[in-house]
Amino acid sequence: MRKTRFLLFFLAAFTVLIVNACTHNTAQLEGQETSATTMSAATKVVEDAFGSVEVPLHPQRIVVLDDHTFLDPVLALGIKPVGVVSCAPICLEPFRGIPNELVADIPDVGINAMEPSLEKIINLNPDLILANELNEKIYEQLTAIAPTVLSDYYKIADFKERLQHFAQILGREDQVENILAQYEERIQKLRQQLGTKIETKTISILYFYNSQIVASRESLTHYQVLSDVGLQFTQAHQNVGTSWNPLSLEALPDYDADYLFLITSDESLSFLEQPVWSTLKAVQNNQIHAVKWDVGGPIGANRVIDDLYKYLVSDA
Repeated sequence: MRKTRFLLFFLAAFTVLIVNACTHNTAQLEGQETSATTMSAATKVVEDAFGSVEVPLHPQRIVVLDDHTFLDPVLALGIKPVGVVSCAPICLEPFRGIPNELVADIPDVGINAMEPSLEKIINLNPDLILANELNEKIYEQLTAIAPTVLSDYYKIADFKERLQHFAQILGREDQVENILAQYEERIQKLRQQLGTKIETKTISILYFYNSQIVASRESLTHYQVLSDVGLQFTQAHQNVGTSWNPLSLEALPDYDADYLFLITSDESLSFLEQPVWSTLKAVQNNQIHAVKWDVGGPIGANRVIDDLYKYLVSDA
């Protein structure tokens, strides 16, 4: 009889323990789910090109409809989008200025920034869409899918301001200071390595696309990096406007410099066989370099710094 009572007591106690454990685990899971739901449900109001937009305080599933000037700062802030528009096949890289390992497993939502695939975006179930001025015509359709912030690139052309812009939208303001401090540290170290080259050597940057030559301008990230370093651009660069105006071959000598950087898909530089190029001192001194500087944020800016070490410091 005693054994029977003891067994019954043991089974009863064990049952109580199991019930309590299950209740605790259930409550804990429910608490976690409630916390996650509360986090995703919390919102704030931000300003975009059209006015005020209510967005998640902590967005979890972000689609980016710009492959570099918006994607770069988002990635730099430690956020991995669930979808992004690609620039393939018309650009040098599908995601300009972004190392492949950072974007290899991010689904693309089309290859045209003006007409991304709405179906693909819907299937990704985003809670925030970051769009640019090219998406104005489909803005209403995008907002029907998820809260959409439409930012005008031309109003935030400075890559540092653009980083702060997206940090504010995404609630990552605390990371901006550290990102820019690391950038500034690299700039200062590069300046020290360059020494007198900063004052004595001239720089020129040209795009070469589909047989068209276009001069770089100060609104572009790579131009801003070289300006931060203090490098001297040719006088012709000072007169470049904001529009994409092709240069004639006759205008090339105006952009001759000690170092000429070409942003081009033709890495063989076969077009240099045209006679006018041979008159440039940069070509004669073997200081013309094909680079992938079609970049748009801190990640791309560091690529530019790497190349400046490669072509200017190593040339000392």
